[in-house]
Amino acid sequence: MILYFKPIFLDKIWGGNKLKTLFGYDSSDQCGEVWGISAYKDLQSIVNNGPFKGRTLKDLYDNEKQLFGNPKQLEFPILVKIIDAAKDLSVQVHPGDDYASKYNSYGKNECWYVLATDNDTKMIIGHKAKTKDELNQLIDNLEFEKLLNKFSIKKDEYFYIKEGTIHAICAGTVLLEVQQSSDLTFRLYDYNRLENNSLRPLHLNEAKAVINVPDNKILTKHDNTYFDYDIKTITGSFNKTAHVHGDYIAVIEGSGLINDSPLKKGDFLMVSSNDTYDIIGNLKIQITNF
Repeated sequence: MILYFKPIFLDKIWGGNKLKTLFGYDSSDQCGEVWGISAYKDLQSIVNNGPFKGRTLKDLYDNEKQLFGNPKQLEFPILVKIIDAAKDLSVQVHPGDDYASKYNSYGKNECWYVLATDNDTKMIIGHKAKTKDELNQLIDNLEFEKLLNKFSIKKDEYFYIKEGTIHAICAGTVLLEVQQSSDLTFRLYDYNRLENNSLRPLHLNEAKAVINVPDNKILTKHDNTYFDYDIKTITGSFNKTAHVHGDYIAVIEGSGLINDSPLKKGDFLMVSSNDTYDIIGNLKIQITNF
């Protein structure tokens, strides 16, 4: 079974209009994220076709286990989104599962696939401190230029952000993100920006507790225990049997058909457990599994 999901649009103080211009979404000019596949709290993907139309992904995961191959995870474990950073995002870090359990949350490991950049767009991943004392001193003194590992990026690059890794998406970046189903973030620095006339909160002590030291290695496509992900460029036809827990598809370029149903850039969908599907057309997709 193939299930399409309605996108969920989230405006952000750093968002822009590229989700509208690049993907044709009916989003605002300050939209920072479109959540395409989500069972997270009140941001639930809703099925847009077929016999389950109008039901949420969480509802299906809880009550139609056969679609997902009867997985062992109690909650749907992944989240797939597209991010448009018209301005720099905060410098931040995510904890792992153990630390996150204090907040009744999962940790957050994530991967990024760069969809578009402006000229000489940057990214921040990792830091230059060699010891915990050096890290804490640089943070306390707000010496982020000295601390952070900042570098140029280009379209079609993959990056894996492991729990405990300082990171920031910088202005001019549009990317596809796959992550654990969590929104737990500890901010280190936010450029003294105001939101609703107030500075957004920082979480320095929590961040210091979970940051990896040392952490100057940039991971690209990286095997992990939370999800698998792969880009497929299709010219003509593509045939596949879905993973036992389903295939979760984001269409990032082009258009075509999947089992005779229309498929276009910006679509998010799932193919249920062990079902076979055929895609015809000229398009690029990312397939995620858990």
